[in-house]
Amino acid sequence: MISFLRGKVIELGKTYIILDVNGVGYSVYLPTKAIDSLSDINNEVKEIGVYTQMFFNQREGTSRLYGFLKKEDLGTFDLLTSISGIGPKNAMHILSSIEIGELVAAVSKEDEGYLRKVSGLGPKTAKRLIVELKDIAKKPEFARFLQGNVANESEAIDALISLGYQKNMAIEAIRKISSKKKDVEEIVKEALKALSKK
Repeated sequence: MISFLRGKVIELGKTYIILDVNGVGYSVYLPTKAIDSLSDINNEVKEIGVYTQMFFNQREGTSRLYGFLKKEDLGTFDLLTSISGIGPKNAMHILSSIEIGELVAAVSKEDEGYLRKVSGLGPKTAKRLIVELKDIAKKPEFARFLQGNVANESEAIDALISLGYQKNMAIEAIRKISSKKKDVEEIVKEALKALSKK
């Protein structure tokens, strides 16, 4: 079992990196937000460490190595893949679309509507996620994540989509701003400013 790798990024793809660890190249699949954070590499070789989890696909007879820059993201990935109906690819879509704090807050508030806006989650899976993670979300280590404004964020995402923005762009823009104690209109205005800078 490969649990951690440290090496130089020699290739940066849309969903993966190739990490040179002492002359051996490992293909490691990362959430897109982690890929984006490494996109400033350009031609410079950068050394990083990734926490990893390997999955074997019995049907295809292949294995994939999934990586995370933060240990808590690996923990969330493990939680997600422990839920029936959520495989590693779906879990990566979820982690690419939502921050751990947003996920915990939505599960804690049983906000199925918000979760259904997340890439990789259909209505049945969103319900299952709430049922299976509700008790976990109440643990003290997750308390710091329950300050979010999930209901208003959900409405703001809908508003941005109705203005013609793609769902992933809307979620990304709202993720970049602080929505605490803000109403829907304020969140939309700040998200539009963030989107206009792109």
